[in-house]
Parts: sequence; C-alpha cells; structure tokens
Amino acid sequence: MSKVGAALLAGGVAIVLNSAALAAADWVPLATAHGGLLRLLVMLSGGALKVPSGSAFQLFFHGVVGLAMALFYAWLLEPRMSGPAWRRGAYYGVFAWLANALIVLPATGEGFAGSRHLTLAGMWWFAAAHMLFFVLQAVLYARFRRVFLT
Repeated sequence: MSKVGAALLAGGVAIVLNSAALAAADWVPLATAHGGLLRLLVMLSGGALKVPSGSAFQLFFHGVVGLAMALFYAWLLEPRMSGPAWRRGAYYGVFAWLANALIVLPATGEGFAGSRHLTLAGMWWFAAAHMLFFVLQAVLYARFRRVFLT
C-alpha cells in the first residue's frame, strides 16, 4: 500500500473515532472546543470566506483537516521520527494540541485551550479525543504500511 493510501485509510479511521468521541461529549453534555480552526480561517479572511451553516459542513471540514494531518504525518513527520508508532503519534498530538491551545483558540477569543468558555473537563475531553486521533492514525499507518508492503 502506498504512503498516500495508508495515510488516508489510517486518517479516515482515526477521524471517524475522533468525531465520535467529540460527539459523545455533546451527549453528556460536556462542551468541548468545536470549529476553532474554521473560525480562525474565517477571521483571517476578513469575513471573505463564507462557511455554510450547519453541522454537515463542519463535519466535512473536520474530516478534510484530519486526512490532511494524516498525509502530513506520513510524508513529513513519520520518516524523521524514531521510536514506536504510538510514541510518534503522541508527540504529534502534543504538538498539535499546543498549537491549538496556544495559537488557534486564543486567536478566536477562546483563551488558552478554550478556557474562557470550557470547563476543565471539557478541555481534557477535547485533548483526549484529539490524542486518540493522533496516536491511532500513527499506529494504523505503521500497521497498514507493514502489512500491505509484505
């Protein structure tokens, strides 16, 4: 299996589970950060970027970003990292969480890690759901590359 195929398959599985974990928070109910990157892109465009209302577009955008992050991992990060796949995914997840907590959410007025509107439990759930994505996509990517290359 090619890098692209393995990354898209691993990223697809991981983003579905990540989305399910975030949706589960809504059932509790527990507010987590939703759409921070999309809000930032709209803000940076000065409002020129028009985003369709409704959750379908947000879910689509979330999926596209997840697949792009899986491709970024496969092409740029994974070849330069050492250690087991779960650790490489965890490093990627920590970096992505820090970028979100320190840049994206504060830039959209949410404060550090969304602290202006989220409880500590909401911030933890958001972090755990995203760590699930990064670790799972790294582990699945390694597995798919190993299984389908031999």
